[in-house]
Amino acid sequence: MSTNPHHRRHGHDDIESAPRIRAAESLFSRANQFLAAVWNASDAGMCITAGCSECGALEFRRALATLDGLSPDAPLTTPIALLPEAPGPLASALASVDFGLLRLTPRWYDALDIALFYVRDRGELRFVLDEWVRRDAVPTRILDLVLFRHVRYGFPDARLTDLWLERCLDVAATTCDEGLVESLILTCPERVGADPRAFRAAMEAANHSACVRAIVGRLGECA
Repeated sequence: MSTNPHHRRHGHDDIESAPRIRAAESLFSRANQFLAAVWNASDAGMCITAGCSECGALEFRRALATLDGLSPDAPLTTPIALLPEAPGPLASALASVDFGLLRLTPRWYDALDIALFYVRDRGELRFVLDEWVRRDAVPTRILDLVLFRHVRYGFPDARLTDLWLERCLDVAATTCDEGLVESLILTCPERVGADPRAFRAAMEAANHSACVRAIVGRLGECA
């Protein structure tokens, strides 16, 4: 995830700047509970800003908790005693989400960021990533988001962390995406340095990005 403050303008697969097409709110998107919750939140004027310093997107987070079966007045940060054996409604909806329809929803990136932290706190992130990592294609920005926010800190577990890192290394080697390369260098510089294709991608990204260039130098060019 690029530390460039204008990172979102640089995403190769970012369509947030495109005119909002209301027709995208179709029966297909409403069929997924998470996508429906995002559309409903947008219609209701809820804040869907990840890390909002004014409200913390509390109303939207509460809506996600209600979707997940919690009572409206239940604490949102209650510690879990045991890891659940099966995903709840929100984790199931995220696991099955269509990425194309997701990226047509309002504020999809922030909404996804908030939702992933919610299911992580519930011990259910592994159900989501276990499904996503098996897919033929995952958008680069989603790979990067999960890597930067969760995988780099060892969530949800060692197996999925390793699988996600391998997926990110493969995509970075192919695309030279600056944000993804930067996240990989910050997360696992030794693996970037040991993978010739990823190393070349890092050098290529450094030619175009001051953010990547700065950390490549600080980390000894990933060696």
